[in-house]
Amino acid sequence: MMNADPKSPLVRIVAALAGLAVLTWGLGAILWQGDLHYKNWFGELVFAPFAILFGLIIILSALFKPEILGRSPKRLKR
Repeated sequence: MMNADPKSPLVRIVAALAGLAVLTWGLGAILWQGDLHYKNWFGELVFAPFAILFGLIIILSALFKPEILGRSPKRLKR
């Protein structure tokens, strides 16, 4: 688990870049290859619109709701 504050600028920038990479893979499959699927590192097919949606969710959460990216809520002690 990442031990960093999700609201720090560095974590938000890294998350936005990761989201941009996922978004680019999805758009690249549709625009340049003309296909709705692309192969990931493991050789499995990935549905490109799902990758675009997932990339947008990551980017938007990095910009507007960074607490989603990081720490889980503290557990209540009994």
